[in-house]
Amino acid sequence: MARPAASNPFFRTWSPTMAYVLGYWWADGYMRIHSNTGGHFVQIASIDIEHLQAIADAMGATTALRQVRKESTCHEMVICNQGLYHDLLNLGGIPNKSHVIGFPNVPTEYLVDFIRGFIDGDGTLVWNGDRPVIQIYSGSQQLLLETGRCIELMTGIPAPNISHNRNNYYIKWSTIRAKCLAIWLYHNNSLMLARKAAIAQQFEQWQPKKSPERGTITEKMRLHFANYLP
Repeated sequence: MARPAASNPFFRTWSPTMAYVLGYWWADGYMRIHSNTGGHFVQIASIDIEHLQAIADAMGATTALRQVRKESTCHEMVICNQGLYHDLLNLGGIPNKSHVIGFPNVPTEYLVDFIRGFIDGDGTLVWNGDRPVIQIYSGSQQLLLETGRCIELMTGIPAPNISHNRNNYYIKWSTIRAKCLAIWLYHNNSLMLARKAAIAQQFEQWQPKKSPERGTITEKMRLHFANYLP
């Protein structure tokens, strides 16, 4: 396995790209120390190989992407770098994170990038009939709780209740709230997953067939999304 340079400062300085990659790792990444060699590994897996390569390029990684398993459509980026590993620890990353990780301390100006990365990894943008829906899944109830709160703080879109499905939790926005969330997340030129950004553009064009019920649109939503609301 090819190894990057001894120092990789990618996670030391906040930027839209760094925040996005951190969010994507929060969803689809993991970290480990090899029991035999002591190597410190940071890994991200995805079925979207071109997007994964864009993340690897942004991080300055020199490792080639590899299939997770033979005949699998999922690939992974593996970086062996002790400094990068500890920088991720300092940001709140942990090994075996699926059910216990919380929300990191992200500067306000980069929350949209972090959350977009998280949703590109562990979220879905789908149509339920003719209604737009955004869902985020996680094994960590606390992570979803704090994600919903941060979105509400930034946009005025009320945090949804957390639901439980087998071993995972999820939160869901639909109709006009999903439309506004998609606009907030994808209405920029930063790093994003192309196939989800394309659905977000469809959401932006959607109009409800009838006026939303009272309370669906908050005053803060009207301030942020006035040009997109009925």
